Amino acid sequence: MSSELNQIASWSLRWRVALSGALCVAAALCAAQPTDASAQLHAEQRFQLALEAQSDRDYATMLDMLRQAADEGHAQAQEMLGMVLLTGPTLYGAAVKADRCEARAWMRRAAAQGSESARAQLVFLNRLRGSPAGRGACG
Repeated sequence: MSSELNQIASWSLRWRVALSGALCVAAALCAAQPTDASAQLHAEQRFQLALEAQSDRDYATMLDMLRQAADEGHAQAQEMLGMVLLTGPTLYGAAVKADRCEARAWMRRAAAQGSESARAQLVFLNRLRGSPAGRGACG
């Protein structure tokens, strides 16, 4: 009887070890598979990626990540996107075209969320609109 119990215990232990190993391998394979990074990122993560891209001077990626985060309602991304579009190629080269009207729209969205710096920029942009070259530019 005890040899049967030993065999059962031995079989049970082997089964548990094999099952644990299989689960570890499955978990490792799931973790190693590439995922669609853009589908799982949140606005704050996109904003952080934009900051990293800016540090790396990858301005096209920076602009893309800022737009995505700003579209998701991230106030800092909206404010930064407005500034990037306002300065355009002056700071970011040919990768970013200046667009005062779009910059104004993003600053408005950031100001609506309480950004004081976006409010200050809107005052500046509204003064530009009143200048002869900018009159009626944004409609």
